[in-house]
Amino acid sequence: MDNGSAVTTMTILVVEPHETIRSMVANIVTGLGRVNVLQSPNGADALDKLQYQDIHLIIADWMLPKLAGIDLLKEVRKNPRTAAIPFVMTATSIQQSQVLQAIKCGVSEYVVKPFSSKIMLERLRRALNKPVRPYHGELAEEEAVVVQPIQVLVVDDVADNIKIIGDVLRKEYKVKAALSGAKALQICAAEPQPDLVLLDIMMPGMDGLEVCRRLKDDPHTQHITVIFLTALEQTEHVVRGLELGAVDYITKPANPSVVKSRVRAHCRNIESNRLMRAQIDAMIDNARLRDEFDSLTQTNLAKPVSDIRSSTALLARHIKEPERARRYLSFIQHSCLRLQHAMDSMSAMAKIEANEYQLNPVSHPIHKIIEAVLEDLAPLVEASKIQLRTVVSKDLLFFGEPALCYTLFHNLISNALEAVKSKPLVTISAQPAEQQLTVIIQNPDPVPDGVRTRFFEKFVTFGKPDRAGVGTYTAKLLTEAQQGQIDFNTDEQRGTEVTVSLPLGEKAS
Repeated sequence: MDNGSAVTTMTILVVEPHETIRSMVANIVTGLGRVNVLQSPNGADALDKLQYQDIHLIIADWMLPKLAGIDLLKEVRKNPRTAAIPFVMTATSIQQSQVLQAIKCGVSEYVVKPFSSKIMLERLRRALNKPVRPYHGELAEEEAVVVQPIQVLVVDDVADNIKIIGDVLRKEYKVKAALSGAKALQICAAEPQPDLVLLDIMMPGMDGLEVCRRLKDDPHTQHITVIFLTALEQTEHVVRGLELGAVDYITKPANPSVVKSRVRAHCRNIESNRLMRAQIDAMIDNARLRDEFDSLTQTNLAKPVSDIRSSTALLARHIKEPERARRYLSFIQHSCLRLQHAMDSMSAMAKIEANEYQLNPVSHPIHKIIEAVLEDLAPLVEASKIQLRTVVSKDLLFFGEPALCYTLFHNLISNALEAVKSKPLVTISAQPAEQQLTVIIQNPDPVPDGVRTRFFEKFVTFGKPDRAGVGTYTAKLLTEAQQGQIDFNTDEQRGTEVTVSLPLGEKAS
């Protein structure tokens, strides 16, 4: 434990409103070794203790009186004295929005109750041994996860029964109603689909068992949670319903507190499944992005490394020939520069996506960036027999980061070259306009219809099964990180023009 190894005894602050749980956690943390445990029943008291105590680890519940756990986390991260303390959050909820808010505020670990001592110790050790995440402020409106309300459908052929149950649930959930099985299936097939159906078993026409069977047989509706509404004497029907895929039943006449608690319990599972699906989607996206970055690594790093190796071998062979030696040495220096640009860009991309990048712009000639990119793409140009036409003045400067712009224009120009199908010509031009430097990359072929509305989205590609489709997405990210704008126009007559506008640079006086 890096944080713990610097001191003989660690001081751990446990913030939990319930004394029994607080004592249990205090007992668990003794498994970390020599510890001094401080306890607080609320967030305000914890904040007071932090002002005069040297704390090495904080364990706090989300639901705290006086000062909520998330607000305590914000105060800890904003204060330079406490900003580096590992902070483990415990909570009974795993709503995606809540987890993301904690991550944004710099939580070290998020532990869901109930937990075992083994799980808690594992998370505590992990929190102590990894770098503390900084506070990134509140979730911006466009970043905030839109928490979709749970949709509940009440199905009963008696309108009064629907009204009673609807009135119980309406404060917490979005409630719909259906008086027949056929209408229930119709609602379940439409968007937004209900998350949970309270379904009467005995109905005229199509009964609840048949509705449940159809829901569970249809791949589009089989995920919907079904709870039966049943009379006490309908035990056989309940067993049949559970066999068909229902998760629970409520006996009629429905007791409001029972309805509320049963629905709430199953809605926690629904929210957990939502979060799990979101996490799986994120994992798949991250895996695809990692594959693409691996590909970029091979493209951007392997070539310069190979060039350096071959040039050093030639330099060693011709070391006594000054002219040739100087040429090889110059080539090595150029390859090292390309290598450094590639590594800087890859590091910057990761930080930009995490919203942690600090821009350091300078005034730089745009023609040098374009020339370096075209030099690297020369084998592709030669192999495809595409004519390149560049109209870029040597006195035009942009205000940005050369390494980011190298990657930005490398992606766009290589995309333009690969997209050429009809006329083998790609044009690159640059011109100043109102404190902006505009670079236009034009190729004669239009963007396919299915891609146009998603041109700058991540993982969008067409006709390139071996590519992950992050080229234009990366270009957009790098442009906007430099306070620039990127856009495109495409049609059958003019082909495709991608326009990048960057702040205009100033010549040194």
